[in-house]
Amino acid sequence: MARLNHHRSRGFTLIELMIVVAIIGILASVAIPSFINYQLTSKRAEAYANLSALAKAQKAYFAEFNTFVGVLAEPSTALGVAPVAIKRDSASIGGAFSLVGWVPEGDVFFDYDTSVPGGAFGPGCACASGCFTATAYGDLDGDGGLSVVTYVHPDALGQACSTMILGYLTPVDINGNDMIDQPARVVAADDF
Repeated sequence: MARLNHHRSRGFTLIELMIVVAIIGILASVAIPSFINYQLTSKRAEAYANLSALAKAQKAYFAEFNTFVGVLAEPSTALGVAPVAIKRDSASIGGAFSLVGWVPEGDVFFDYDTSVPGGAFGPGCACASGCFTATAYGDLDGDGGLSVVTYVHPDALGQACSTMILGYLTPVDINGNDMIDQPARVVAADDF
């Protein structure tokens, strides 16, 4: 009896190909949002580093002159939303904070200010002296909502200033404790 020689060509069937495409789609739908969130978090790290350095400069200035220096938001025309998620030149920030000797390293995503008691630099200060709140504002994800990171240094009685532009108070941790003398994300403002 003659044996029939049937060849099956090598390759993928349409069903196998559709299954692979579906699996890749599912993996991408999970991975892409996580990747974007990691990018935004890494951009936010700029604010943490710069606010720590700014606080150190403010405290050194206070040790010598017994006062903190208030600075309006710089660059004052942007307030973290224009241009969106693009690094901007930090020269104006360095100029605004030159009295305390702080300049951010490189270009920035955030705008920076320092609220101190008295005048236009501290409209929301509960303390009379010896406190400051440094704030970083930035629209990192381009949705019009600002990410806000603060560094709150209270006076001896624990009283502090709110943020200069948006009036946020001292951030709290998950246990309800004030987050002072450290950069802290203002969760009420942050949308990612």
